[in-house]
Amino acid sequence: MSALSPVLHQATSVLAVRGEGPYLFDASGRRYLDFTAGIGVTSTGHCHPKVVEAIQHQAAMLLHGQYTTVLHTPLLELADRLADLAPPGLDSVFFASAGTEAVEAAIRLARHANRRSNIVAFHGGSDPDIAAG
Repeated sequence: MSALSPVLHQATSVLAVRGEGPYLFDASGRRYLDFTAGIGVTSTGHCHPKVVEAIQHQAAMLLHGQYTTVLHTPLLELADRLADLAPPGLDSVFFASAGTEAVEAAIRLARHANRRSNIVAFHGGSDPDIAAG
């Protein structure tokens, strides 16, 4: 593990080899309740059979279609389903996988809406101590 950055400290020494539902398992079969459940397992647990089946089906057809480069049917179907659920007046969606992409989208939207190419940003602009003085 010496190749991992020392900046990102591990919370535990558990070396998970598989997951099932809310549990992680190490090589000896010891079971751990996964309280961290990352983005891909929060709502369904590890390796939910329907999720695994859907992933296998999609991976056999198109593993990665960067939506800023190519269109594909699952992307368009998901956008339509989300638009149907959105409140009136919200008629488009933007997909992001991290907060940084959401911030970038907000900047792009602001630039598009006001037709201006530049933005002004302040380091510490939200810190009341810095703003006051």
